[in-house]
Amino acid sequence: MHIKMGDDGRYSATGIGTVTFDRVKASPLRLKDVIFVPGLKKNLIYVEVLEDRGYDVIFSKGKAFLRHIAIGKVK
Repeated sequence: MHIKMGDDGRYSATGIGTVTFDRVKASPLRLKDVIFVPGLKKNLIYVEVLEDRGYDVIFSKGKAFLRHIAIGKVK
C-alpha cells in the first residue's frame, strides 16, 4: 500500500495493527487498523475513519476530543 501526502510525498506502508495511547487521567485509548508507514515523521489520525466508526471529532484550544455518537462518552 502506498500513501500520498498533501505535499506530494509518497510513502510505503508496511503493516497494519493496533496502537494504544496512555492517558494521564483516563483509560488508554486504542485505535485498531492503524497503518504503519516507516519514515513518516508525524502521527496522523484520519478524522473520517473516526467518524465512520461512530465518533464526533472536536478540536478546541489545541486539543482533540472524541465523542462517541451513540453513548455520548467523550475521550
